[in-house]
Amino acid sequence: MTDPKNQLVGLNVDALVKASIRRNPVIAKAKESLDESYVAEPKPFKQVSELVSQKTKDSHTELYKKYVETLNGVSAELDTAERSSADSKHSDFRSLKLDETFNLNSVWLHELYFANCFDPHSEITMDSKAYMRLERDFGTFEDWQKDFMACALSAGNGWAVCGYNMFLKRFINTVVSNHSQDVMMGLYPLIVIDMHEHSYYRDYLTDKRSYLVAQMRELNWVTVEERFLKAEALHEVLK
Repeated sequence: MTDPKNQLVGLNVDALVKASIRRNPVIAKAKESLDESYVAEPKPFKQVSELVSQKTKDSHTELYKKYVETLNGVSAELDTAERSSADSKHSDFRSLKLDETFNLNSVWLHELYFANCFDPHSEITMDSKAYMRLERDFGTFEDWQKDFMACALSAGNGWAVCGYNMFLKRFINTVVSNHSQDVMMGLYPLIVIDMHEHSYYRDYLTDKRSYLVAQMRELNWVTVEERFLKAEALHEVLK
């Protein structure tokens, strides 16, 4: 049997790829219009709450904006990064791709968090999609709360996330460390709470539980319900 490695000796792989693209007009057209870099814009969030100080809100917003700025810088660098020298041990391209995931996750997680918290009139009804689905997959709504809070208190500097898992086809709670570690594949996030120290230390010192209870009391169930409806649509597509 011929060794596959021997078949590549002397071949110009870059030329073969280019030739393949030229033979396929659809791929060629996509290649011509490809723009690798993208620009993120920071979104405004009111963060209406008496349970978190204005100083914490302001510093958290500034931190979020810095992640957006860093993400845009990484995206611009990736646009011209040298692909041919990519290496799994160390290369500029590898470092940039890791930075991209770290900063992109941070931006998205912060936006999800800001949008689904800080509702002083928080209320969930038993006939809402969110309540019914969490009750179905966790036994009771109270059991979901206990499991979610356990995830949050286990997070360290990270995130507690309730989401729809596309592989399990059910709703689950999970922990994300930092912004890009221990990320569960196939997860569509629905409820996100920031458990990094910068979220609570100024107001609650090391009392993470009191901070968490405050966040749970002010969950914006209107926003969460919209996400659950999208998750239901996703579930139907994946059937």
